[in-house]
Formats: sequence, structure tokens, C-alpha cells
Amino acid sequence: MKTAWYLGILSALTLNMTAYAAVFPDVPDNHLYREAIEKLVGSQVINGNPDGTFKPEEAVNRAAMLKMLYKAAGRSPDPSRVSCFKDVEKGSWYEPFVCDAAFHRDVQGYSDGTFRPANPVTRAEGMKMALLILGVNVPEITSLNRELVKFVDISTSAWYTKYLSAAFNKGVLPIEGQSGARFYPDWPLLRGEAAMYIQNTLDLKLEEDRAEVQMELEAEAEASTSSAAEEGASQSAAGGTAAASSKASIAPDRTIEIAFPFTDAQTFQDKASVSYEFALTAKTLVSVSVALKGGQAGSVSCRLYKIEASGFSNEYYLGYQEDQRCYLLVNLSAGAYQLQVQPTTPNTSYTIDASAGKSGDGNDGFAEARGIERGNLRTEVLSPNDYEDWYKFTVNRETEMTLTVTAKKDVRCLIYPGSAVDLFGFSGPQCGETYLFPVGTYIVGIGHVKPRSEKQTYTIQLK
Repeated sequence: MKTAWYLGILSALTLNMTAYAAVFPDVPDNHLYREAIEKLVGSQVINGNPDGTFKPEEAVNRAAMLKMLYKAAGRSPDPSRVSCFKDVEKGSWYEPFVCDAAFHRDVQGYSDGTFRPANPVTRAEGMKMALLILGVNVPEITSLNRELVKFVDISTSAWYTKYLSAAFNKGVLPIEGQSGARFYPDWPLLRGEAAMYIQNTLDLKLEEDRAEVQMELEAEAEASTSSAAEEGASQSAAGGTAAASSKASIAPDRTIEIAFPFTDAQTFQDKASVSYEFALTAKTLVSVSVALKGGQAGSVSCRLYKIEASGFSNEYYLGYQEDQRCYLLVNLSAGAYQLQVQPTTPNTSYTIDASAGKSGDGNDGFAEARGIERGNLRTEVLSPNDYEDWYKFTVNRETEMTLTVTAKKDVRCLIYPGSAVDLFGFSGPQCGETYLFPVGTYIVGIGHVKPRSEKQTYTIQLK
């Protein structure tokens, strides 16, 4: 829970505006974004210029957008996270913001290892940054929420569609001045527009956190009144007060450096993740099992990332989840890795076992991906307890193609562009959608669906 976070931000945003808000000559009373600009200036999220102007029509660059969002979220970047992209100047004011956001995967760089901090942030990129850094839940695209986005220039298969869909569904968008038949997702985001994006997202996050706190307090009150003994009820109420007080701090994500293989038992702090960093000196079949301790609510996720020097991971694996457990079986090359586990219910306890696997099927990760050719339809089988199959293909010249996967039960399908693939910004191909593939090599992961004990047959074709 983030009680203190939203109360602190609420306090900052509701200060007496006549005392704290700047009045800019280029932001008159009838300006579209005046209220948002003055609120954010009053809470020191954004600033004016030395000449006393705000310049709401100027574009915001990628680095500046990150800094504004960190200040709005009350987040301080970890100063130890540096040297994340080759064009992020060491010791610059923006280095900690960019590198911390890259570490948390709120942003990513380009395939050439750059971040391009001085580039104008686009409308679509700015919206994604706002939702992720301010902690708004972004559901996956469905046939229902896709229909909320009515602009003719937004592709239903674009990387940004789910973020814009969430923004429209939750009322962050549209803002004044961005309506009509087109959204222009690749247009530079202007300073005045950025203020509205941030203010609307903050308002949404405050509402969501208030609702969550209220539900938890009501549940605690109901639990306390159910006790027959007056003394028990009093203790329950005191416990509820202590619990509410404990929500005042936001638990940070934790990282543990450890030697492989390893086992561990921990209790999550709120819903914060725990990451295990380890190194492999040779190719290893890695088996991971994470389990919540019995009698607890919720589930646990696990993700495994290969740590690259750039700070961005092109190779990562999403764990298979079933029955409050999460599993991975991956053949990894030598290198540094991070295994991240995270709960859906706060303060649950778990055990983890990461060890050398006994046997695989020869198709257990990027290093063992099987080649596929365009036009060839092939039928494959995910055996019981085989969590994922892997494939790869190479594009020698820019080509429009579709990767289709069909099965009796919908299997999970992800396309991973290689590090040499030149994708613009956050864009990328998706299974089942036509995409203009740039030159390079791609990895495809086909994941098992429940139950893991069942054999699952599917067909895959690149056409």
C-alpha cells in the first residue's frame, strides 16, 4: 500500500496556490493547461525558465520527462545505477534518472545501445512513462478495451496501444487539444501537454490508492468487530491501527547477490520484489521453483533476466505460474543474471530453489532456439512440464510478415528482437499481428498453459 505516498502528493498538490503557484506571462488565465502547470510548479514537480516564462509550446526531451515523473512520484533514483547507455553522459544531472528507470524497466533504449536523452519524447512514449513510473496498472489489450481507442492513426498492434487504451479507459486521456480523429502518437510532447499528462495520471493514482486504502481499512474494521470478546476487539482495532500505520512506508525492491545454486526463504515486504543476482561461468540448465508457503492468499511471479552491460536485457524469461508456484527451466550461457520474484498479495512468505536441472528437451532458451523459415508450417508439442519452446528467424531485408501460432488452448507467444535489430523507441512485433520487421535476428518463445502436466500441441508459421 502507498498511503503515505498519495497523502504526501495530495498535500503538495493542494497547497494554497496563491502562495506557491508561479504565474507565467505565457500561461494566461484562459490557457488550456494553466491549472495543471501551476499545480505542478507549486509542488515543485516542474519549473519555469530563468526569464520568468514557462514556454508551454516547447517540446520535452526524454531525460526531462523522466525527471519530472520521478519528482511527481516522490521517487529518488538510486545514485549507484550508472553507465546504463553509451550516450548517457557520466555525471550528468539526468544519468541517475535514466539508469534507475532502465533498471526498473520503465524505459528501454535503442538497439544500438543508446537512450537518446535529448530527443523529444513522443506523446505515446510520454504516456507510457507516466503510467509506469506513477504506478498505474496497465491491463493487457482485449477486444473490449481496444475499442476505447478511436483514433484512426493508432494501430491495434502497436507497442503503445495498451498504454493508450488504459489511459482512455481510466480517464487520463483525452486532454484538451488532443481530440478529433487523430492522436498523432509520434508527435513531440509539449511542456503544457506533459503537465496535463502528469497531473491527470497523479489524480488517477490518488483515486486508486484511496480506494485501496479504504477497502483495506473496511476489511480490518470488519475483522475487528467479528471478535466476541471486547478485549479481543480492542486488540484487533489496535492491530488495525498499527497495520494502517505500517502502510505509511513504501517497501523498496530488494536485491540479493548470491552464488548459484541456491535456496532461500523470505517474506515479501508489502508487494515489493526480491531479486537474486548470480553469475554462471559455463552453460547451465537452470531449474527454478518458487512457492508461497501454505495457507496464504495470492500468487507469485518469477522472471529471469540476463544482465547486459548496457543495463537493458534483450534476453529474459517469464516464469510459468500455477497453484501459487512459479517455475523456470532454461539453458543459460555463461554470464550475469537476475532472478526477480514478486507477490500479488502483500507480506506473504515464500521459498525458492534455483539449481542445475537434470534434463531438458534441447529447446530450453535463447541458446537452443530452433530455426524457422518463412512459409513453412510446422506442428510442435509442449510436453508435460516443458514450460516453453524456442525458435529463431533472421530477416535479411525489411519485410512485412506475420507470425501465427494456433493451438487448442491459446499458448503464450512472445517475439524478442535481437540486440542488433533497429527498432524505434519502444516499438516491437507481436504474435498474430502483421508487422514490418527490420533487418536482424528474432527469438520466439511459445509458452505452456495450464495444466503443466498436460501435453499441448500447436502449429507455428511465419508468413
